[in-house]
Amino acid sequence: MRSAAGGGMRMRRAGAGPVRTVGAGVLPLLLAAGLAAQEADPERVPTLPAGATVVVLPVQSAAASPAGGWVGGVGSEGDAITRLDAELVFAFGEEAGARAWSLAPAVEARVARHPTLGVDLRRLAYHALLGDPGRRQLPEPLHSQLRRVASLFDARLAIVPLAVSYRPVEPVGRTDGGDRLAAGRAALLLAVIDVRRSAVLWHGTIEGGVHEPGHSGALTTLALRVADRLAPS
Repeated sequence: MRSAAGGGMRMRRAGAGPVRTVGAGVLPLLLAAGLAAQEADPERVPTLPAGATVVVLPVQSAAASPAGGWVGGVGSEGDAITRLDAELVFAFGEEAGARAWSLAPAVEARVARHPTLGVDLRRLAYHALLGDPGRRQLPEPLHSQLRRVASLFDARLAIVPLAVSYRPVEPVGRTDGGDRLAAGRAALLLAVIDVRRSAVLWHGTIEGGVHEPGHSGALTTLALRVADRLAPS
């Protein structure tokens, strides 16, 4: 489905065919251009360069679906976060370009061995990114938190899944009793961070496939699409 030269980075719109490939040496320039385009095109998603050192942080929060309950049919916010974390581990593990990435369980295990870092990965200071999607500079204390974590892996890039939610679409039918069946997509707001430059490289939302809110596939397809959009081939 995707192809790129090693060490390059591709910027693409969801569902688009051809992608542009550039050498890693011009990566900072491309990222800057991509961020400018992002303001007018929030669906423009960066595929991270092959060979980059990347840490994937745990999901930070979840919102209940508009009709109540939690996406994926789980019982609580914590369950939704745990389930999506597990789905992301599986999905990135299926992407050859992400197999050297440090995923949330490995990041948590290593951070736990270094308590002097003083970073709680489940309670990062991420809220400024929720309220200011146009932010380009990483705020404190989030930058210091990510810098300390990334230093354990000599990583430059960090993926921070900020919030998972459920976005309804048009009703897809009716039950035998005549009630309308609603469906929608699980959606993940996330940020891609250049830790060394304290820069927000991309901030946006990726959606999964259409499912009823309680369907387990809602989080599965979301994780697969996140991995497909971000991981290099």
